[in-house]
Amino acid sequence: MALTAAHGGTCFTNAGAGAPAPLALHRRGGECSHGRSSADVTGRHGLAVRGGRVLCGVDLAALSPTTASIIAGSIAGSIGVGVAFPLDTLKTKSQVMSVDGGMFDLIYAIYASEGIGGFFGGVRGMMVGQGLIKAVAFGANGFMLGEISRSYPAFSSFWTLAFAALFAGFIASFVVAPFERIKVMMQASDAYDGEIHALRAVLDAEGWEGLMSRGLGPTLAREIPSYGIYFVTYGLLMATRPIEALGAVAPLIAGAAAGCACWLPVYPIDVVKTLVQNTEGGDATVSSFGVARDLFGREGLGGFFDGLTPKMYRAMVNHATTFWLYDLLIQFANGANIIA
Repeated sequence: MALTAAHGGTCFTNAGAGAPAPLALHRRGGECSHGRSSADVTGRHGLAVRGGRVLCGVDLAALSPTTASIIAGSIAGSIGVGVAFPLDTLKTKSQVMSVDGGMFDLIYAIYASEGIGGFFGGVRGMMVGQGLIKAVAFGANGFMLGEISRSYPAFSSFWTLAFAALFAGFIASFVVAPFERIKVMMQASDAYDGEIHALRAVLDAEGWEGLMSRGLGPTLAREIPSYGIYFVTYGLLMATRPIEALGAVAPLIAGAAAGCACWLPVYPIDVVKTLVQNTEGGDATVSSFGVARDLFGREGLGGFFDGLTPKMYRAMVNHATTFWLYDLLIQFANGANIIA
């Protein structure tokens, strides 16, 4: 995500006036955390849109920094989740299936029963969903960054970034829950012909309320702290000299680290969410606490970490891809030559 906003002011270590762009840690025209003018790094991480670049028929030069960030984030998020989707399928199936052995045994079992397609159940809906989710998250994050900076200019940049990220996680949860409900059902079972079939099955059994609310509690409990860790970790890493020295590889490394860091603390919540959402019907007795209690009774603490290994691999691939593509798209918007 961007470290430099498009408008003058101060940098990560000293919040100033003016509305920062989404995830902004530095602003052009001031001194940055390493004592360099933040104008020096605008070329790589800036959100200033100039140069008349056109992407998918959109004139990037006419976009605000926040809008450019939302578009770049939605495209990068969609592609990132698609690239890593087979690993996400392994995570989900390990949480809902009983397979003796390790990850390779699970891969063999899926391939033997479903073929290659078994690793991509629900991928189309999730790629569309991630585009929307990232757009909502980036938009909410940018909005809150601007509000905090305008209303509380003396607030520390670290906490401004953290509160904005937590707010983004809260807002995004309401989009995440229905999309992940369909994704989980598609990954856990081959009984559905596609995303529309799974969606109709849920709507017929539970209506729109069931689609939107089943698993919303654990989704909120997962997304809010996860986004907080995610954005802050990436922002802090990208502001360090060792990561900056990596050049074009920096977003890959920082993105992979941020992805793993944001999932480890909330993974048990994700296991409970998956089990809650992997059902059809309006059974009101299905609750997150009930599912967690039953899981602990059957498998102990280890049950809350089923699928952790593929999830960490998935997090590294997904978020490294997402942040790297985001960085390229922002450079493209800024008029940089990203081909040479």
